[in-house]
Amino acid sequence: MFPAWLRRPLLIVFLLGVLGVSAVAAQAPQPINLNENKVGSIVQAGGRAEFTLNADAARSVAIQVLSIVPGLRPEFEVISPAGIIVGGISNTNGIDIVQGTVSLPAAGSYVIRVRSSANTTGDFLLSIQSSNATASPPSAITPGQVITGQVDSQTGFRAFSFTGSLTDTVFINVLADPASVAPIVTLKDDGTDEVLALSSARLSGVRYSIPPTAFAVNYVVEISFSGAGLAQAFSLCVEVANSGVTCPGTTGGSSPQIVPTVPVQPPQVTPTFQPVVIPPTGACQVASLTGATINVRQGPGLDYAIVTRLQPTQLALVFGRTPDNSWYQINLNGILGWVSTTVVRIGGVCNTVPVVIPPTLPAPLPTGTNPVFTATFTSTPPGATATATLPPAPAPTLNFSLPPNYGSTALTSGFVPDPFQVGITSGGTVNVSYLGGGCTGFTTTSPDFSINYTSGAFPTLRMYFVGSGDATMVINTPGGSYFCNDDSFGTLNPTIDFNSPSSGRYDVWIGSFASGTFISGTLSVTENTGNHP
Repeated sequence: MFPAWLRRPLLIVFLLGVLGVSAVAAQAPQPINLNENKVGSIVQAGGRAEFTLNADAARSVAIQVLSIVPGLRPEFEVISPAGIIVGGISNTNGIDIVQGTVSLPAAGSYVIRVRSSANTTGDFLLSIQSSNATASPPSAITPGQVITGQVDSQTGFRAFSFTGSLTDTVFINVLADPASVAPIVTLKDDGTDEVLALSSARLSGVRYSIPPTAFAVNYVVEISFSGAGLAQAFSLCVEVANSGVTCPGTTGGSSPQIVPTVPVQPPQVTPTFQPVVIPPTGACQVASLTGATINVRQGPGLDYAIVTRLQPTQLALVFGRTPDNSWYQINLNGILGWVSTTVVRIGGVCNTVPVVIPPTLPAPLPTGTNPVFTATFTSTPPGATATATLPPAPAPTLNFSLPPNYGSTALTSGFVPDPFQVGITSGGTVNVSYLGGGCTGFTTTSPDFSINYTSGAFPTLRMYFVGSGDATMVINTPGGSYFCNDDSFGTLNPTIDFNSPSSGRYDVWIGSFASGTFISGTLSVTENTGNHP
């Protein structure tokens, strides 16, 4: 087997349009030369594609077959002019790329047969290189050093090596010259030859981040010619966060190391709040006064539970008011509730809005007691109707299928900035202790926030909340399990860690430890275990 740094995905995006060749018919062997890439096709289940390679002398060749269609699972064998199989690779692991070195014992015409171990059809990319060719080992680079160069049809690729960090994230940045088509960038573990990341030639630049590891790991960045144009120029720079060594134009690992070749976007400006228009001659309605999300409560006061929330772009019909006009009773999507007049605007025809007597708050139960409900019947004479006192409706529970109160986001491992943060106010009517497992606190039925997460190289996904009081947290994982936490890191703020996190949706509820209290704060999502409350 040839060296790890030389066993690379060979020009993965030599796809049909770049190569300018058509798929190879399964029955007609196609000629292929050393140091050439060619697209082939298996056109029927159980079929094969054949190529002929003319060797001018005994030599070793590196052969790689890469699926263009996912699930093809290619494998190959090499047959000598005498009809003897001299080498090949069987795809027993069900992967989309196979590669190996085959010794050609003498000069002559060899046949390379490509099959699908899954007996499926589709296109693939075949690459053959002479492993006898002299190849330079990867060039070592140090943090902060800027490497510039180019690859072309003669210099097919260049490789650079560096060592990861035991304590900090390492950032790798490769940018193409704006006047050329981009090369392909491959990031690999030099010890295992595992491909960690692979770019497309359609991208003008890439930025990879590698988390700290428990032991020293060597990496290789390979810059490969994508086959378009005469030459493809590039610049490369590596930087270690928090090391004090930066690449030109950076601020310590938080931004790209080299001036981008794409147009720089102007800084984002928070748009000015545009108040929702309330028709002056329509029904009496309210909307958010400042653009904030408004809590809608069961009664006119902060001691009442939150039943829903009025979003900045919503209108709600007004059905009543308190005698002192300090609270309005509204109907929001079929839910009756109350909003404070200090946080909403009112408009429309409102002179007929009646005064509504608010509901009475129930007396609190003694500490440590649970209510017991029984159905009681009154004895009645024959022919009379019996009456019953029925138990109240079931207690509310969490419902991850409802829209999140504060929205959602999608994060991919290595996301920047880290931590991702969003403002949330805790509290609600659901007592999460019914989940068991030490879960505590009071939340809304719907999640406060949802994260669609794609896992990657970082081993830990952490979520924590920092607020103005004693908050709790509940998270429903992609696997359907609930995790809870109350206090962490010596504070009243909750933290939940997921080691080797799964990809999928994480639904987050932020609760208040005490019923009827509401805590404003910030939910943070991070892959850096140095971040915590």
